[in-house]
Amino acid sequence: MKIQEEKAMQAAPVAPIDASKFVAYVTERRKKRILFKGEYLMVLRSIDPLKCQCNVASSMAERNQYSDTLPYDHARVVLSRKPNDENSHYINASYVSSWLREKAYVVTQSVKSKAACAEFWRMVWELRSNTIVMLTKVFDFMRVMCIQYWPITTFRFGEIEVETLETKTYAHFVIRTLKLRHANDPNGEERIVRHFHFTEWELNSFPYISAFIELRRRVRQWTDKNITNAPIVVHCSNGAGRSGAFLALDSNLELLKKTGQIDVFEYAKTMVNARPNLIDSVDQYIFIYDVLAEAVLCNIQPIAMHELKERSSMYRAKKDREKMELQDSHENKLLMMLTPMLKIGDCAGGHRMENRSKNRDVMVVPPDHARPYLQTLHGESKDYTYINAVEVDGFTRKSEYIVTEWPKQQTIDSFWTLIFDHSAHTVINLTNDPKSKVYPHFIHTKGKQNYGPFVVEVLNYQHAHTVINLTNDPKSKVYPHFIHTKGKQNYGPFVVEVLNYQQYPAMTSTMVKIQKRVGFSLSLRQICRLKTALCFF
Repeated sequence: MKIQEEKAMQAAPVAPIDASKFVAYVTERRKKRILFKGEYLMVLRSIDPLKCQCNVASSMAERNQYSDTLPYDHARVVLSRKPNDENSHYINASYVSSWLREKAYVVTQSVKSKAACAEFWRMVWELRSNTIVMLTKVFDFMRVMCIQYWPITTFRFGEIEVETLETKTYAHFVIRTLKLRHANDPNGEERIVRHFHFTEWELNSFPYISAFIELRRRVRQWTDKNITNAPIVVHCSNGAGRSGAFLALDSNLELLKKTGQIDVFEYAKTMVNARPNLIDSVDQYIFIYDVLAEAVLCNIQPIAMHELKERSSMYRAKKDREKMELQDSHENKLLMMLTPMLKIGDCAGGHRMENRSKNRDVMVVPPDHARPYLQTLHGESKDYTYINAVEVDGFTRKSEYIVTEWPKQQTIDSFWTLIFDHSAHTVINLTNDPKSKVYPHFIHTKGKQNYGPFVVEVLNYQHAHTVINLTNDPKSKVYPHFIHTKGKQNYGPFVVEVLNYQQYPAMTSTMVKIQKRVGFSLSLRQICRLKTALCFF
């Protein structure tokens, strides 16, 4: 094995890779993982033991969370000394250069104490940074990874007063706008800082690549409009691997923009000589390549509303239709290529003997990590938790949608259980009514009907010719209410609207009330997040 590794190390790239050849390079190396390992080992060999010393950090044990992630003396951030505190100059943080700028980033550890909060904000103030990138959750696997060092409204951390002006929540990250003031500043200077909190990256895993790229795009959108010579402050839990992945992505995309080339190998050397463990495993090194390959392939950019309208009109124009169809075909191939293949066992629930008959197609079953589990006891199946459905993230919320198939006769009860258990208030049917026994009616148009443990009552039935007429009046919405009396849980009825697409532009809208039938018991269930829509095909 040592001989193979030595050969792989000799195959490390000796020059930047052109963007046109980068995807092919990554694809080829993925066939032989040892080639990536060879690069990684060469990166580790590049660490200069004489230059990379941690003498100062070693004497500040109480200020370091992880003994293996100490800032090197030559790259550490030095704060101003405070009176009567000879160690106040120290913080576990390191400068890291990008391809285009020296000291472009400051990588630091997470904040886990009140004293660390004050140090962190003092560092941000002294560096004059206007951008913070946080790559860890506050809680992860029942552990506190980082305390909330930003206020809900306003709070003073040491000498720095921080005010939260705005919070925007998306499916995979949260963007906060903060205002900073120094308590001892006679001029009362105020500074705006943008805080990018990536909530998708869990311990011992890797995030969705597209979400990671989008986070970086949002960061650059802010920094390009608010140019400063100050560094971007980046941290995860220990200021190591996840932070290094962001730096490698950002710096190489900046290099790509300027030169049309990417050089992961040489930049990885820069990082590991600036701070320990910024590349902490072969898997992380491969992840960096995968992220950059997807960024090169997709060139992800949002589409402005006026451009979307123009693009839509091009489909109707004969001269542009062929071009647009070709582009769509290319994008579809990209999606197929970039979508990870499910492994054996990923869809174990759908292939269990007692669940096979619940699927219309045994080759189209949901992966266990994405399917919504049912909690209410219903039917006679050994596995009452299963339904052929998947949760899909929306733009601003995770698991905002549930996509499922048209229910079979034996799964209609499961369909209504899904709606009840996951508090879905809107059902969107995108299939014409087939009027076939194979596709049974799952909703009636008047009166009450029992579906397993539920009574579904039609409150209103409408036929509309435009989608906009079906929009609910927010004031008339009825949300589910859960009443606790004497230790028992009574689940009240709630309203569901069924939007039935039949033949565009004609649609029907049915308003129904669903509630638990008397005499049916509930299994132990969790109150899930409110779903805005449930779609099926």
